[in-house]
Amino acid sequence: VHVADVPGRHEPGTGEIHYRHVAQALHDAGYEGIVGLEAFPAGDPYQALDSFREIFTLSE
Repeated sequence: VHVADVPGRHEPGTGEIHYRHVAQALHDAGYEGIVGLEAFPAGDPYQALDSFREIFTLSE
């Protein structure tokens, strides 16, 4: 799965797509593959990566 938010191709959580729902749907479907991030950070790149990890890390 390849993700980038719109508009601007920034990290998830900065645009129109609700990636927490996407992450939950992937989890519910049994997806165990890779989620790749293509993004131009809206600010600090390390904070952007932390936000991505937070959105796509689901607790049971």
